[in-house]
Order: sequence, then structure tokens, then C-alpha cells
Amino acid sequence: MEYSINLSTFQGPFDLLFYLIEKREVDIYDIPISEITEQYLAYLDEMKQLNLNITSEFILMAATLIEIKSKMLLPIKEKECEDPRLELVNQLLEYKICKYASERLKEFENNTNFYYTKPKEEIEVEDLNHREQFSINEVNVYELYNVFIKLLKEKDIQIVENTSKINKIYRDSFSVKDCVDSILVKLKAKPFVSVFALFKENTNRLNTKEYVVSIFLAVLELSKMKGIKIMQNDNFSDIHILSEN
Repeated sequence: MEYSINLSTFQGPFDLLFYLIEKREVDIYDIPISEITEQYLAYLDEMKQLNLNITSEFILMAATLIEIKSKMLLPIKEKECEDPRLELVNQLLEYKICKYASERLKEFENNTNFYYTKPKEEIEVEDLNHREQFSINEVNVYELYNVFIKLLKEKDIQIVENTSKINKIYRDSFSVKDCVDSILVKLKAKPFVSVFALFKENTNRLNTKEYVVSIFLAVLELSKMKGIKIMQNDNFSDIHILSEN
């Protein structure tokens, strides 16, 4: 008998047995136990001739196959209807799952050689619960006004800066009090409120002058309250409303 496989590559009896079954392309649930047993024993003989170390596991598997083969030759009794190969089949199925998982993990490991990852960096996360870490300054009314003018221009909202051109003043559609109350509610849930974020949260009102003005007046009202600070990093940057309570 000629052998076209390196016998020393088998890592255990199930590895050899699984190879024999796959080589014959037979259903694992219907193992031709007689033929597989003969081939298995032939491989063990070849391993002996090559002076390969045959562990007790290989010998135990050989004994198991011989036992199953002998049971298959006996007449089938009605009470003993269980297939003698059943336990071996279950073990082979478990081995097949483990073998497949092992091959997939090895494949993933090999694929990582084609990827390059960025070295780890230490990222400093600002703790917003500690107000002293804010490197920002209090905002005066003129700076606040400039920021809101910038917002209006970014949203293509025309605002009349010359009051002499205003003939009538209409009641705002958006209550300043409602804006103040909304901001105060937000301050109870988090340490500060971003004015820019207020506009993002109300996308349906972004292009209305009344809403922008209402927010502007609400921030002015809040600046008068005790325990409230209006802060800003740089000119024309975002405005933060902070609660000191």
C-alpha cells in the first residue's frame, strides 16, 4: 500500500480518523466501519515502520474501531436497536466543529499580517463635571450679540440692525420664557448647555429670526440670574451656559 501523506502531521487519533472519512467522501453519519478500521490499522502499522511514536490515544481509537466493527457483525437484536457507531459519530462531529473553528482562527491570524494598525495614543478626556477645567471667559453682552449676528448670517437670516427702519414690533412666536425654562431643565441634567446645540435640536426653527432672537433674549435673561454663568472660549465661538448650583 502506498501512502501519499506525511503520517507525522496527525495530531491525534481523531485527526487521522477524520482524514480517512473525508478521503473516502462518505457521510459521517454512515461510516463504513469495516473499511475505515482496516485503513486506520494500516496507517498505524506504517507509523510503526517509520518509528513514529504511537501514543495510547491512537491505540485506544484502534480498539474502539475494532469493537464497533465486531458489534456491527453480530446479529441485530430488537432490544438493542442503537447503532454501535453513534457515540463515535457524536465525537467526530464535535471534533469537526473544533477543527473548523481552529482553521478559521488560524485564517484570521494570517490575515492580520496584511493590516497595519495605528499605534495607541493617550487621549485626554475633558471632565465636564469639573467646571474649573473650562478654559473659558465670561461673556459680555456685546460678545453675545456678535455671536448671534454670526449665527443669523450663517443661516441666511436677514436682521435689521438700524432700528429706525422698524415700523412695527410684533409679538414673538416663540416665548422667551419658554426658552429660559427649556434651558434650565437641560442644566438640571448636565453641567452646561451649548447655545449652538440649541439650534441643532430645533432644525424646524433654524431659519426663523424670531427663534434666534428668543434664544438671544433668553440667554440675556439667564445671565442676570444667580448661579448662572455665560462662558465662551474665543470670540465668535460657541457659548456655554453653566449652572453653579
